[in-house]
Amino acid sequence: MTFAELGICPEILEAIEVLGFEEPSPIQCQAIPPALGGKDVVGLSHTGSGKTLAFTIPALEKIEPGLQKLQVLCLAPTRELAVQISREVDKLALFLEGVSAVPIYGGSSFGPQLAALRRGTPFVVGTPGRVMDLMEQGELRTDKISMLILDEADEMLDMGFAEDIDHIVAALPKKRQTLFFSATMSPAIHALIGQLSADPEEICIERPILTVPTCEQIVYEVLFSSRIEVLSRLIEMGRMKRGLVFANTKRVVDDVVDGLLSRGYSVDRLHGDMPQTLRERVMDSYRRGNLKVLVATDIAARGLDIDDVDVVVNFELPREPEDYVHRIGRTARAGKRGRAVSFISRRDFSMLGRIERFIGTRLRREKVMTAEHVAQARREALVDEIIDRAQQTGSEIPEELRDIELPEDQIVRAMFELLAQRDSRELQTIPEDRPIRRESDSSSTQGRKELGDTTTLFLNAGKMLRIRPKDVAGLLYNEGGVPRGSIGDIRIFMKHTLVDVSRDVAPLLTERLATCSLCGYEVNVREDRGHTDAPMPLRNGRRRTPARSERERESNHRPSPSPRRRSSRTSSAHAPAQTPFYGKFSRRRNRG
Repeated sequence: MTFAELGICPEILEAIEVLGFEEPSPIQCQAIPPALGGKDVVGLSHTGSGKTLAFTIPALEKIEPGLQKLQVLCLAPTRELAVQISREVDKLALFLEGVSAVPIYGGSSFGPQLAALRRGTPFVVGTPGRVMDLMEQGELRTDKISMLILDEADEMLDMGFAEDIDHIVAALPKKRQTLFFSATMSPAIHALIGQLSADPEEICIERPILTVPTCEQIVYEVLFSSRIEVLSRLIEMGRMKRGLVFANTKRVVDDVVDGLLSRGYSVDRLHGDMPQTLRERVMDSYRRGNLKVLVATDIAARGLDIDDVDVVVNFELPREPEDYVHRIGRTARAGKRGRAVSFISRRDFSMLGRIERFIGTRLRREKVMTAEHVAQARREALVDEIIDRAQQTGSEIPEELRDIELPEDQIVRAMFELLAQRDSRELQTIPEDRPIRRESDSSSTQGRKELGDTTTLFLNAGKMLRIRPKDVAGLLYNEGGVPRGSIGDIRIFMKHTLVDVSRDVAPLLTERLATCSLCGYEVNVREDRGHTDAPMPLRNGRRRTPARSERERESNHRPSPSPRRRSSRTSSAHAPAQTPFYGKFSRRRNRG
């Protein structure tokens, strides 16, 4: 089927041809004809399936160009999606005189939006909150609206816009056409459809296309404190031309960006605390290829116009399986190949199972790439780049190399080694680099007896900070630098940990690890003297205090009573979630 067979007017068909669309997608084939016929439509389809054209084309057909009044209102959950839809409308209205769209959203000045409304724009795309505000001010008139569009309706309900939508709909004319488009269908969506439409045409694109076979899905089990390094290795391997990294919170996004910037990568962030002008600037830079990696919260998972993303990384698994589908839907689009990489820990196994059941696919588990793997992948990627460049350039030898009296193969080998070493980064050691030790090597009775004379070390961190034996062993081996087999029994208590080590390495460990970082907390290591009530560990250079809001912690911050070396961590993204505080005694120490 072609676009012409859908009954679209010549002006829009001409714009479609200019934009380069050759044939309609399944959702467009099924949704456009009934919408053009005046029916209400409910369309369910995955992200990237072409839903935007499925409702903008009928909306433009419905507009009367001579009527300088608002005629089509489209509601979207985010400002980014509102801007994208407006751009698509303007492209399709290229040959429609006097027809354009205006995005209406919060976080930006009212002036330009009010000016556009007062000029009589026929098509408004807005977020529910700002649309409702302008309606209440009398600036957004609804009496001539003939079509209401709800894009990503499920997302708007999840974000708490149900009351705003009800308020907006109550002010619209009763006689109108309504189009719903969503990636999923829930009871709340069913209820909303029942309120707004009596007999809609329901269109559902089959669920097997939740994930496409051209998207390779991989899982790495990795500690949270190691994830920035593993992400850096993915970038270092040279196969990430344009990467999109997702985290669940703004703070983790900031920490990941800071960690990657410190390693010299071209990266930026995108989350809700950023001013709209800055967000647009970041997105423009990313689209132009000036940024190699964009780190974002789920606000970037839906609706953003981002093409040619070859790798999507879930720095944290999303909170819902549907969000996983939306995230990885940014890659492997239009038949291209892509990769989706997810970092998990043991506490993520349950969510991983839910995701696998939801998409009907088991994700492939892989071991974290070692330094040798990274080096080999870099060399292979370099060979690919050289072949591509060789096919684009001529065969003449540069004049600067003609007078060199060396064999050509020797020159080529030297040039390849120079290129391979250029911009390479020395990898940081992480616990996942250690070979898995057999139980007889680490925790059996026989293994402990081989230690000979032992000394017990004391760490002022325990179960309350979710410390595990492998965390302690990794600290002693990697940061302490002691030989394998030097560590024996590890006993973790509520507030402290005792470790048996060989007597000859104990002084080295207490000297190197007098103050160190363990799972994001600054802890002390010393020989055990039988005391179990030790000073409380520091987190990010500050003594632990009762859980309070971020603003309260910043306003009440006081330096530690005694000087301490700050942790050498590059990013607080290494730190686990906050755990219960130690109680009133720590509070008294802070006051002192």
